[in-house]
Amino acid sequence: MSADFNTADSNTADAEPTGTEYSTAWVAYALQGTGVFGFVLGPLIALVVSYVRRDAAAAGYLATHHRWLIRTFWWTLAGYLAGLAVIIAGAWPIISDLVGEVVRAGSHGQEFSFAIDWDSIFATVGGAALGGLGMLCVWIWNIYRIMRGAFLLADRSPAP
Repeated sequence: MSADFNTADSNTADAEPTGTEYSTAWVAYALQGTGVFGFVLGPLIALVVSYVRRDAAAAGYLATHHRWLIRTFWWTLAGYLAGLAVIIAGAWPIISDLVGEVVRAGSHGQEFSFAIDWDSIFATVGGAALGGLGMLCVWIWNIYRIMRGAFLLADRSPAP
């Protein structure tokens, strides 16, 4: 007795996706890739496309690629924000000294002098270096994720 597994009730994750779905996944990868060059709008559009297409009935294994792109976007954003937070935390001594001096001078248009302590300079340079290094690591990781997913898509394999 043989069972027919090609019915509409079978799991569509193993089904071959349509050409339109395949092209949509490539467009999402290309848009995500524009973020590597500093463009913000492309990855945002890729995020929307991936959220819309990840549960499409005809997506098949491409749903894993859309989930891969969604996770890549959010983890990249979190990494960049963490690096920015480290940079701002490192610059905080200088920022707080500057704001304090401006407040002391008041809004009367008085001139004020501003001296930067060496500890503040070292904290700022250290924070900028550490935050910048973290952002560089996130940038490289983002390229890796996009390239790995694109190679898997080209092989018509699901993303991890």
